[in-house]
Amino acid sequence: MIDSVKRSLSKAISWRFLGLLVLSAVTYVATGSLKETGFVAIIYHLLMLVLFMAHERAWNKIKWGKTKGLYIQMTGMSGAGKTTLAKSVEKRLKNRGIKVEVIDGDEYRQNLCRDLGFSRTDREENIRRLSFVGKVLGRNNVVCIMSAINPYNSTREQVRNSIPESKLVYIKCSLDVLKKRDTKDLYRRALLSDRDPDKIYNFTGISDLFEDPQNPDLTILTDKEDQKESILKLEKFILKKIGD
Repeated sequence: MIDSVKRSLSKAISWRFLGLLVLSAVTYVATGSLKETGFVAIIYHLLMLVLFMAHERAWNKIKWGKTKGLYIQMTGMSGAGKTTLAKSVEKRLKNRGIKVEVIDGDEYRQNLCRDLGFSRTDREENIRRLSFVGKVLGRNNVVCIMSAINPYNSTREQVRNSIPESKLVYIKCSLDVLKKRDTKDLYRRALLSDRDPDKIYNFTGISDLFEDPQNPDLTILTDKEDQKESILKLEKFILKKIGD
């Protein structure tokens, strides 16, 4: 949550007022004079105002320590761990004071992309919409992590070409392990007979195509690494790219 201008101004005023009270009390105890107390308080706060403005202008010219926005387009099959990693890294980066937003493909399917199905055309349009959101956030200095299956190389390359500050992260997990995990019971249903009413059609990796990404910027092997290792790997990668 970001403070509004009014809230930030109110906090600044209350802080300076508290400082004025403390300084005035200390000065009065030391001098016993209300006149000298008022004089010291006024001169001190005028001096601090000038110094603060000069200090801010000087730091605004220094690039060291500034972070920048970044768009991470994840790719990986259902159950590979994309959302778990994204949410975990989001929390860790926010603890560092970094602005982060996770674009959860499932969540956006219910809102921004609710008119789309699961044909190739619709899947590509889904990623284009999510990536546009990520592009806008990235240029406003937000680290944006898109958690979506993102199955096609052509779409991934379009995103790379249209968003200079974007990186492709492959969350890789073998199909055998995904079938064993199957926390949402999706793989079992995708493998059912066509006559079964519970069968899921157009399921990526089973009845629909998933293309292994070409030259990802980072590959995380969630079937071979423990979760903490994968989280730290993604966090370190992002911190390096934004210059923190």
